[in-house]
Amino acid sequence: MSLLSLIWAVALAMAVSALAWMATLIALRLVNVRKTVRRKADRAAVERALIGVMQGKGDANALQPYRQRARLIAETLLDFIGIVRGQDRQAVVDALESLGADRILRARVTRGSLAGRLASIEALGVFPGAETQHVLLRASDRGPQGLRLAALRSLRQAGGEVRASDVLQRVGAQRLRPSGGVAEFLRELVADDPAWAAAALSGETLAAEPRLMLLEALGEAGAYEAIPVFTTYAASECPRMRAAAVTGLGKLMHPAGEACIRSALDDSEWEVRSAAAKAAGDARLAGLLDPLAMRLADEVWRVRHQAAHALAKLGPGGRQRLEAAAGSGGGGVAARAASLALAEAIT
Repeated sequence: MSLLSLIWAVALAMAVSALAWMATLIALRLVNVRKTVRRKADRAAVERALIGVMQGKGDANALQPYRQRARLIAETLLDFIGIVRGQDRQAVVDALESLGADRILRARVTRGSLAGRLASIEALGVFPGAETQHVLLRASDRGPQGLRLAALRSLRQAGGEVRASDVLQRVGAQRLRPSGGVAEFLRELVADDPAWAAAALSGETLAAEPRLMLLEALGEAGAYEAIPVFTTYAASECPRMRAAAVTGLGKLMHPAGEACIRSALDDSEWEVRSAAAKAAGDARLAGLLDPLAMRLADEVWRVRHQAAHALAKLGPGGRQRLEAAAGSGGGGVAARAASLALAEAIT
């Protein structure tokens, strides 16, 4: 075979391979489109059946063809259950339990795709009971973090006992990594029992990271019994602790926090000064007008920004100081920060 014939043969083989690859991709796309269309139709059928149960116009038998499809049932239930309450909600739950949907969902927690497992875990929160709680408790220590956190949330929804101390223990043992989702869940738990959180922060047993997470969660709880805790942590050696403490004092909007926030406006760490400036505005502490005005010339932009916006929240006195800084001339950083805050206040 000549060199030219070899080149043509190779080119032809490559063209045939490319066409075969394209045909495979098109076939897969058609299959996926069909699956999507079928799934939408099945989901609509499950929704109609659930509506029929809720309205008393049907029974659980209409769900029989779909009872083994745990992910379909779970995802439809999660969307549906959020808009029904009281007797309607109970009717839906009873119908699904009569089909054994809760048992099928419990079996799906440990097998199949991650998306299906996650949907099953979240849906199990609708089915209270000892067996469901047992499965969710086991799931809270297995698999990726998203599944473990979802299991804890569902366990609480299903009537199981989940305490802030449980979450902190998992973080300390590295069974949960600090994350936005974990912090949000911890805030929900602390809001239910802020007194426990305040007592735990007063002790010495917590490691640094769980302690900081608990302090931040307590700051969101709006509990006045936390003021002594925040006052103590505002003098912590850790800048993140100090920032979290003054943030919590700002959210409480209590005059007792003014002294700590005033001191934090002069902190050596800019993150603490920034948190203090925001806290002063959040708490509407008019007694801090002058310290805030001084922060307009801070070396860090974020601090200047927070100080200017805090002054804008403090009524005529704050506005006067912003106008004075903006009109001081020279185009310095304080003038620019004040001018920007005034412009944003007007718009």
